[in-house]
Amino acid sequence: MISISGDAHSWQERGIEDEEQFLAVNWCGYQRLQTRSLSRNREHGRVDFQLIYVTGGKGRFRFHNETIEVPSGSLVVYTPGQPQHYSYQAEDGTEVYWIHFTGYSAYDYLQQFGLLKQPVHTVGMIDEVTALIKKIIQELNSHRPLGSHMVNAYLLEMLTLLGRRLQTAEEPGAQGRHPDINQMIAFIHEKYSDSLSISELAGECSLSVFRFIHKFKEVTGMTPMKYITEIRINEAKKLLSESSLHVKEIAAVVGYDNPLYFSRIFRSTVGIPPSEYKKQFQ
Repeated sequence: MISISGDAHSWQERGIEDEEQFLAVNWCGYQRLQTRSLSRNREHGRVDFQLIYVTGGKGRFRFHNETIEVPSGSLVVYTPGQPQHYSYQAEDGTEVYWIHFTGYSAYDYLQQFGLLKQPVHTVGMIDEVTALIKKIIQELNSHRPLGSHMVNAYLLEMLTLLGRRLQTAEEPGAQGRHPDINQMIAFIHEKYSDSLSISELAGECSLSVFRFIHKFKEVTGMTPMKYITEIRINEAKKLLSESSLHVKEIAAVVGYDNPLYFSRIFRSTVGIPPSEYKKQFQ
């Protein structure tokens, strides 16, 4: 396992696997940019497939000479040989999970699950996906018997979950994604600690509250309020584990004026009170 200046964690490199396997994970890891920025420029791409799941902050990705900002809750898909130009800025607090894989069935799975329709997908925050990536990292580092089979099973489950999320948003009868929803998602990630009004967000999209909630759920898989709550609780977990702030202070930082209400929401989401969660890291 390699740690890079406190900005990257849980690297694992195995080398490119034999294409005789139906799926094979080559690299997998997690990065959180805290003190320095990071950029990648691979004109000829890589020899394997790469998925980048942005779970915090944002990244800047260039496709066909156009640079776009990719917010949290997005999935970036690179195919073998595709040019890769992207960067993360430390001030954005970017967090990403990434995985490289090969295999004779890799292309077919990605195509079947709708992951090759475009390079960037809005999938929202899917706890099951991040949990599976963590399991892959742990399995790769543990070197247990039949570990490669377990890793490949986790990868297939992860791709299936992502495909299900995308296909659910495209089911017959669904009217597709409103173009302003992604802008609202980016806005929410920037202003999550403010008092956000669902009616005002809906108004920015020229939608009724009911229609906005429905469209938002199509894109992210959850209601706007649940999405905001997940961002706040995830940020609170980081502050509880990494800072010396008290629970009351953290509640205010992430957008809760009432620390008792914050504790109740945190416990219902995480399973334990924030004070107990903080003790685990002391």
